[in-house]
Amino acid sequence: MSNDNQKVQVVVQSDDKGHWVLWDHDGNPGVLGPYEDVAMAEHVRAAKERELAENEQNISEL
Repeated sequence: MSNDNQKVQVVVQSDDKGHWVLWDHDGNPGVLGPYEDVAMAEHVRAAKERELAENEQNISEL
């Protein structure tokens, strides 16, 4: 069940070490990476965005 009141932002940021997936979920930040290519980082970004938008809890909270 999704919660429409939650604020979710997930982005890809790149630097000299690689591509990072950063998110903010109601003021709770997180990061995954680095990934070698931007395509992989975009896939991870989409999955994380879906996880945060559609699930009340993420796997680390179970």
